[in-house]
Amino acid sequence: MNTAVQLRDTTGTHSFPGTLSLRQRKSQDPISDECIWQNFLSTHRIIHLLRPDFFMIYKCSKGLTLFERNISLELGTGDVTGERIMQSFMPPDQVNIKAVDKAMHHMTTERKLQPFDYVFRVCGNVDCSNPSLKRIMRTSFIIHSNKAGTPELIFYCFHDVSSMVSSIRPNNYDITFDPLQAHLGVELGSRLKSVRPDVSSITTREKEIVQCLHQGMSSKEIAGHLFISKATVDTHRQNMLRKWELPNTAALLKKAVEEDWL
Repeated sequence: MNTAVQLRDTTGTHSFPGTLSLRQRKSQDPISDECIWQNFLSTHRIIHLLRPDFFMIYKCSKGLTLFERNISLELGTGDVTGERIMQSFMPPDQVNIKAVDKAMHHMTTERKLQPFDYVFRVCGNVDCSNPSLKRIMRTSFIIHSNKAGTPELIFYCFHDVSSMVSSIRPNNYDITFDPLQAHLGVELGSRLKSVRPDVSSITTREKEIVQCLHQGMSSKEIAGHLFISKATVDTHRQNMLRKWELPNTAALLKKAVEEDWL
């Protein structure tokens, strides 16, 4: 007989029909992905604890989203999906996130990391029609591995952290390993050196903005000079600070002199 598990979150109650406790299933019966992630959500009360704006369950081996739900994330017009959120990240952030994801995927597969062996957080600026949304943080971790020890199901959640921009490290990612797996932090650092994008170069538009800043122009003045919007100028300035992990415009101009960009 089917039962229903109630998942409570900030928007109310969500029912997952037909969910059975893993203990209620016969040991010889194969456990479906649906049963695993439904029991995970109901047992761990993850929505209540993390209070995400959006969350999803992802199957690694098939590159498939099994379930996703938008709670309060506003990208502007249109439906909010995990794919759309990732596409909303600014191009430099997409490159950075994909690079770190690639390193993590290889390491979790090779080291056969298990559920909750790590918590992976990464942030990025977004470009969407919602003017109040500036920055999103994605949090992820394994919730199920197969019999071979290979990660199968990943939990992803997204938070609007626009108000926290100043307190988040530029070009940020943070991967916290379980104490028994803490040594993997050094290994990950080595892997990232080979897969993260080269940030030593500067684009033509970035150089134009740096040259204008060197002349003492404000973002508004730069926008008029280059015939682009002030928001675009501000975005480029923030991207450059994050790209080279610099604290402010003065540090950016110092780097520009060192790299002979002026």
